[in-house]
Order: sequence, then structure tokens, then C-alpha cells
Amino acid sequence: MSAILFDMDGTLINSEPLWLEAEIEVMREVGSTWDQSDQINCLGGPMERTEKYMQERSGNIKPFGYFGRRLNEIMDQKLKIRLDLIPNATELLLECKSANIPMALVTASSRSQMEIVLSQLPTGIFGAAVSRNDVEKSKPDPAPYLLAAERLKVDIKSCLVIEDSITGIQSGLQSGAKVVGIPHLEQIQSHPNLKVISSLSELSLKTLVDWYPQLNTGVGVK
Repeated sequence: MSAILFDMDGTLINSEPLWLEAEIEVMREVGSTWDQSDQINCLGGPMERTEKYMQERSGNIKPFGYFGRRLNEIMDQKLKIRLDLIPNATELLLECKSANIPMALVTASSRSQMEIVLSQLPTGIFGAAVSRNDVEKSKPDPAPYLLAAERLKVDIKSCLVIEDSITGIQSGLQSGAKVVGIPHLEQIQSHPNLKVISSLSELSLKTLVDWYPQLNTGVGVK
């Protein structure tokens, strides 16, 4: 593996509870309801799918695009004041950085949300960052991961993707990368290029090198 491409929501940051809160608030504003089963149906994006789902659930009482804009407004505020990293996220990123492994952040969230998160992570930790604003088609399309590999100047087939949602895992696998999946709310089907774990805490640079020896740069791996 020549690079590691990290998903953001649910993989590096504990944002899924915030998304659920935001979705409930937005639907309550229009007199509708929302629960975790609805969140699961929209997990991992793209926002167009969430927009369509909310439109149908609310009876199409708002112009198309309303729910996406409102969700982004609320999430921007929540992330600014209540951003929590997933346990072991910073440690894993710093380990990989110390071993000179190129990394990218690849998210189906907006550029503004991505920038809020980047501001809370070690400066310069990623060599590239891709939001949904950077591609015509977001996850599950492979375009975001293909663009990240292009920006890092590496072959996507030699990249490792770390994801938590079915949508993101599909994106990573379709791009041609190897994928480590960390399911939270969904069941993930097996695939030859997919390893499934239960928590980011299971990962360390040594574990990744044991699984993918090509990652071993000979720096900082013990």
C-alpha cells in the first residue's frame, strides 16, 4: 500500500450522533419525525439521497435542496462546538505520519464541515483532502477516492481505504483500493479486498503493516 485514505464521519470523528440530532431538528421544524432507522437509510451519503428521503418523508413541503442546506447549517454549528474524535484516531494518524505514509481525508460531507474537522486535527496531517464539493458524484461512486489518489500522485490500487459505512466501503472497493471496514450501524458483506473490524482502536501502524506489508517504510514500525 502506498497511501491510506481515511473517511471522516464515523471513522475519525464521532459525528453520527450529531447528524442524527440535526436530522431530527430539521424534520421537527417541518412537522415531521425522524429516528435512527431513518438515519441508517441515509448513512454515508450522498446528501442527494438524504434530501430525497427527507422530501418524501415530509410530503415534499419544501423546495428541493432545502433539507440539505438546513442540515449543513446546523451541522456546521454542531461541529464547531461539539467535535469529538473517535478514540485512537489522532494516535493512528500520527503513527502513520511518522512513518512517512501519505494520507488523504475523503468525505461525503461539505467542504465547510471538512475544514472545521481539519482545523481540529494535527496541522499538515493529510497530503490531500476531498469533500463532496470536489466531485460531481460523491460516495458510493468511486470518484472521491480516485481523486484523492490522483492528488497524492499514487495508484489507487496500491491504496488502503478506512471506512465505516456501506456507502463508503462501496466507494472504496469500486475505486480499486483495499478497504478496512468499521461497521457501527450496518452489517457489512464480505469481499476479497475488505477486512472488517469492530473499532478503530484495533488499528495501529504495526497491525496495518502486518496486514499490508507494502505499507512498511521501515520508519517507526515496532
